[in-house]
Amino acid sequence: MKQTRTKWGYAKFGTGRVPAPAIAVPGGLVLGAAGGLLAILAGVAGSHPALGFWVFAACLAMPATLLIYLVVVDRDTLEGALERPDDSVESGWHDKAAAGSFTDLVLVLGIAATVLAFIPRDFPVDLKLALPAVLVLGFASFGTRYLVLRRRG
Repeated sequence: MKQTRTKWGYAKFGTGRVPAPAIAVPGGLVLGAAGGLLAILAGVAGSHPALGFWVFAACLAMPATLLIYLVVVDRDTLEGALERPDDSVESGWHDKAAAGSFTDLVLVLGIAATVLAFIPRDFPVDLKLALPAVLVLGFASFGTRYLVLRRRG
């Protein structure tokens, strides 16, 4: 059976199909309203609760709609969607770069742990600086590896 592909796609429910925006838009509006209500209940809506509700609801409705759309849409019903996106060249580069950067992080953190084990106890290690440094190292390692793999083709 050949599936119909559309610009916005469909959501599957059992054997039936519903246009994905028909679920995402009302769901996003409901989640936006729930966020506005939560803002009032948490006391962050300001001195004018009605205005705070509408501001929070308006700001949260679009991201919530997009999130619901991404969750419910069936990729096989979208125009231009790849049949198997995990088999692309870029996906291979991503997988190799992620594996290599993980190995880099394990190596660097192992060396750092060994060095810290032999440093006297009064040596201050501020985790507010150390943990972001680990993140930056991971980003840099992944980015560098990905760019090198992409250049090699």
